[in-house]
Amino acid sequence: MQFRRRAVLASLLMGSILGAPRRTPAQDAVPPESEAEPAIPAFAAPPQPAPSAPAVPPAMPAWRRHAVQVAGGDPRPKIALVIDDMGVMRARTTQALDLPGPLTLAWFPFAPDLPEQLQAAAARGHEALLHMPMQAFSNSTLQTGPDPLRIDVPAEVNLARLRAAIAAVPGVVGLNNHMGSVATRDAALMDLVASQVREHGMLFLDSVVVPHSLGLPRAEAAGVPSAARDVFIDNTSNPALIRSQLASIETTAQRQGYAIAIGHPRPHTLEALEEWLPTLHGKGFVLWPVAATVALRNGMALPLTA
Repeated sequence: MQFRRRAVLASLLMGSILGAPRRTPAQDAVPPESEAEPAIPAFAAPPQPAPSAPAVPPAMPAWRRHAVQVAGGDPRPKIALVIDDMGVMRARTTQALDLPGPLTLAWFPFAPDLPEQLQAAAARGHEALLHMPMQAFSNSTLQTGPDPLRIDVPAEVNLARLRAAIAAVPGVVGLNNHMGSVATRDAALMDLVASQVREHGMLFLDSVVVPHSLGLPRAEAAGVPSAARDVFIDNTSNPALIRSQLASIETTAQRQGYAIAIGHPRPHTLEALEEWLPTLHGKGFVLWPVAATVALRNGMALPLTA
């Protein structure tokens, strides 16, 4: 029964995501709150297979150990492309996996068959993030998915939810927030997230869904390798505006040496990316994973296995 309730919530969430794109780069894709929040089901992470012996020294943090490796010294502007909301819409997840990479794919912790899906993504050369649900202005799990981090529950509840989500998504370099217009502005909650990210040797990517998010500054204060997204690709489903955002990624990368963009496995987004990604090399850009971009931003040497 618990699995069925989580599956129903995941199905409703996907319908909500597809029907309500983000309004601006600084806002969650949520309508004004209009109904009481449904009861939050208990999160039960699926059992995970025993990890294989690491091919690198065990003291190396997870974000370096699981990173897609790139060499340093490339002078071209770097573009890191993150695809959120992975794992539930299986056909579109597969379509995203087939995009030229390396990409960084952010996976819902409640998605089914995660070890198998992550293995398929890694085989195509992509990197992985945990896409962690966090409380939004809508205050509804129909927007966030089950068991989001919330500012109105005890810290031990958030801690248990976060640890269960980390355990559910093996082989990730770090996490970014799904939604979180409420959660990411709460210092205590962001400190809890930062402490767990640091404890698990992960990096943090602030999706910046709301102005003045505390995700990045609290992660930096905790000594966590971190960054924030620069461009949202698909705040709207309008193909012309999506392509305009792709041009903004190029401009940002040329200006600061790198750009981190976030998109979603939506039809018009995937179509635009299929056309745009193969053009980057000819335009003088290099497609990089998020871990390497975080290292670049923080002045760390590459490759990360060194």
